[in-house]
Amino acid sequence: MNKRKLKTIESFFKKKDKVNEVVQGQDVHVSDDPCSESELDEVAAWIAEFGTEEEEEQEEAPSQSLHTVTGVNSEETSVLLVERDPGKRCQISDYPPEKQDQVIRAYMKHGPYRFEFKNKLYPLSGPKKHQRRFQAHWFKAFPWLEYSPKLDAAFCLPCFLFSKKPVGKGKDGNSAHNYAVQCYDNLKNQPGHIVHVMEKQSDEDIRKNRLRLRASIDAIRWLAFQACPFRGHDESAASNNQGNFLEMVKLLASYDDEVKAVVLGNAPGNAKYTSPDIQKEILDLMASNVQSAIRDEIGDAKFCLIVDESRDESRKEQMGIVVRFVDKDGFVRERFLELVHVRDTYSTTLKQEICSVLSNHKLDVKSIRGQGYDGASNMRGEWNGLQAKFMEDCPYAYYVHCFAHQLQLALVAASKEVTDVHNFFEHLALVVNTVVSSSKRNDDLNANQVAEIEHLIELNELETGSGANQIGTLQCPGDTRWSSHFDSICSLLRLYKPTFLVLKDIATARGSGTSASGRAKAAGAVKLMMSFDFVFILHVMKELMGITNLLCKKLQQKSQDIVNAMDDVATTKKPIQNLRDHGWSSLISDVTSFCKKQDIAVPDLNAFYADYIRSRAQNELTVEHHYRYDIFTVAVDQQLHELNSRFSEQATELLVLYASLDPKDSFSSLKIDDVCLLASKFYPADFSEQEMVNLRHQLQHYELYVPTNPRFQNLSNIADLCRRLKETGKSDDYYLIDRLIRLVLTLPVTTATTERAFSAMKLIKTRLRSKMGDGFLRDCLILYIEKEIAIKFTTESLIDGFWDMKSRRVRLK
Repeated sequence: MNKRKLKTIESFFKKKDKVNEVVQGQDVHVSDDPCSESELDEVAAWIAEFGTEEEEEQEEAPSQSLHTVTGVNSEETSVLLVERDPGKRCQISDYPPEKQDQVIRAYMKHGPYRFEFKNKLYPLSGPKKHQRRFQAHWFKAFPWLEYSPKLDAAFCLPCFLFSKKPVGKGKDGNSAHNYAVQCYDNLKNQPGHIVHVMEKQSDEDIRKNRLRLRASIDAIRWLAFQACPFRGHDESAASNNQGNFLEMVKLLASYDDEVKAVVLGNAPGNAKYTSPDIQKEILDLMASNVQSAIRDEIGDAKFCLIVDESRDESRKEQMGIVVRFVDKDGFVRERFLELVHVRDTYSTTLKQEICSVLSNHKLDVKSIRGQGYDGASNMRGEWNGLQAKFMEDCPYAYYVHCFAHQLQLALVAASKEVTDVHNFFEHLALVVNTVVSSSKRNDDLNANQVAEIEHLIELNELETGSGANQIGTLQCPGDTRWSSHFDSICSLLRLYKPTFLVLKDIATARGSGTSASGRAKAAGAVKLMMSFDFVFILHVMKELMGITNLLCKKLQQKSQDIVNAMDDVATTKKPIQNLRDHGWSSLISDVTSFCKKQDIAVPDLNAFYADYIRSRAQNELTVEHHYRYDIFTVAVDQQLHELNSRFSEQATELLVLYASLDPKDSFSSLKIDDVCLLASKFYPADFSEQEMVNLRHQLQHYELYVPTNPRFQNLSNIADLCRRLKETGKSDDYYLIDRLIRLVLTLPVTTATTERAFSAMKLIKTRLRSKMGDGFLRDCLILYIEKEIAIKFTTESLIDGFWDMKSRRVRLK
């Protein structure tokens, strides 16, 4: 660079109190020194020729500061993506002409992009002799100012939005920048627009317009909350059923003459607010409000990702994304954030989609402190790849395998290891499916059940009363829910004799409607039900699965923490061990009594048992030894072994250190060294060196005060402790301990929330609604699942949001 250019640039940075402005959304490097317009031109030319030099040690802005805003137009399949980072934006003119107004309004809704480094300075840039950096306080001085972390540059939002305006001085002497700002302010002040001045509507007209829209919003909200379809097969005026939405509006009108006077046929042709496009706009507005509320709930808190995938009714792969975090009041929340249609389930694709969702909601990948996936066999490799990719970006995003699926795998593995138990479940499925596969057989089962109940009541073996002796049916066991096997066993024990009679009738039937294969299956099922082996294992599994069933249900609950889940596993192991050590006598007594009642032959337990598989001599073991040790003891031991191996408390150091915060038994497990090690080893990014020193001091005071304070007694888990610290105000005194507690509470326990989301998806996207678009399905799911949040938005606030979405001819404000 020659001396003249260097001198000009140095003099440029010696001046004060002027910000460099470049029109039309171009790159602007901001300084706090004034300069003349000619000097500005020279500097701009120098930057264009030589560029800017950046220090190697300059800290890069986090990648997730680049946010996008989604604007959905009236066509469901058309989605406009507008880039939040001004350094990556395309020009307004690059959008379709008919969409440019909508894009401008989307940018104006979210305002200037103001990326702020927390507790850090912006990067240095410019000549080495006089480097400068962006200052955060400029945001307050210049409300139109934007900052791009990608380019380390400042921009003007009004100039970008109204870049088609003439450059230079206007007729009134204003600069192009001031002219753009004036255009920006004028568009924000919609009631002052000339079109509104010329078509001035009275307050009464506005009130009627809002009332008409209110009826549509209330109908849409009710239908979304109840997972009901909106449209009908025939919505014409002559139709007897115009669909749920229009029929709901009619119902609202029938109860209020004022509403009736402004809706449907009494509404103006250009503002009925009943078209499918309007319905989708309102639904999208509600869903966006819910997502914004969830984002506000998260705030600056660290969060965990819980992700699962499933196919919908139209065979599309849908990925549900749930965020787990601790809110400002200390409550653990699991919120359904998004549903994304993925073209494939490769880990790279899944990560891209998840990162896009996080970016849209202004969530930083580096704030992830946990990952939870179901680990299903068909997706296990991709989930493993996905969690590894996130660990590369954020090494503190610890992966915890879903506890509910671990339990499922433990129970399945234990059953398969014992041959007799494995065969039993196949036989159980044969018995149940043979009976419930036909409506006629199910009716016969109910008839036999009624006769059985009447007979037992006559013998005074059943008590009568309100709600007692209900007629039921057999429960089919499912592959994905192990607790369904327990329900199936219990239903068969309750309906054993009626089931036997139905199977017997099928096996002996010769009339029409019964095939030879059906009779053969029924005959085989009859023989199974009359065997002592089947009845014995039926009772064994009823006792064993009755213990694990409680754990299955507890792991499906929301907002669990890992320590509490591990305690539930421990309390499950103890009764199983007790059943092994002391449960044989009562078990064999119950089996023998049941067999006598059902006329099933009971073998002599003291006789010798012939084991044809192991080729043992006939006098080596007794019948009792076979049933007690070869079946009962082995089945119980396998359950204990699988639970110990899959839920070992020593499996990870993280869980062991986690337990040191557990408040149970008057904080007996509290160890200051373990808590400090937990923070320093697993969460070093969340605590500075000085905070680590302060944490130990806080723990010393905490150890003396909290365990003896009556307000902190009888706490059952860490989540209760977090809430109590907030309620008592001690979260401010022990803010570092509170921070650590919130971090460990973000670790996931199960993927039950996403499982429930897919259950809701099956209610919403049915066979009759299989053509639902992805956006419509997502909005319906968000409102249905997060009803607790959606119901808080008033209809008046939704009307205001609808008015602000885009320019409308009919006034609502």
